[in-house]
Amino acid sequence: MVFGLSVEETARLHGHKGPWLMLGYRAGKRAKELLNPISEHDLYCVVYVPLKTPYTCIIDGVQGSTSCTLGKQNIEIKESSTNNIRIVFINRKTSRKLEMKLKENVEEEINKLYEKYGLDGAAKWVEGEQLCRLFEEKLYG
Repeated sequence: MVFGLSVEETARLHGHKGPWLMLGYRAGKRAKELLNPISEHDLYCVVYVPLKTPYTCIIDGVQGSTSCTLGKQNIEIKESSTNNIRIVFINRKTSRKLEMKLKENVEEEINKLYEKYGLDGAAKWVEGEQLCRLFEEKLYG
């Protein structure tokens, strides 16, 4: 079963394709790849993020790529500091868990690119950058 939205559909839902949306989208795609959920109900995620824009845009990216939504109550949002942005994904059927923590230099790089190339340029960088340069990953189970 294929579930989740395309990048374009997620950007349309969110209103634009920005770097923080792309971070959440890419993290969700990675979670689906590693945790192998069968249906849109298998994944549960907790997003630790400062509760202000642009950081909260990560949430929409995760919702778009994973189909973890507030309506299904399989996503939880918890406030954190900017130096502790992370997303924990759990496959409820297998109990396997993936934790993705944003690397320290990513926010600074996004801000530099945003100033130089705007929203689209910063989003393109996040979209094309190697995932291991954006996030630290820990897989359990």
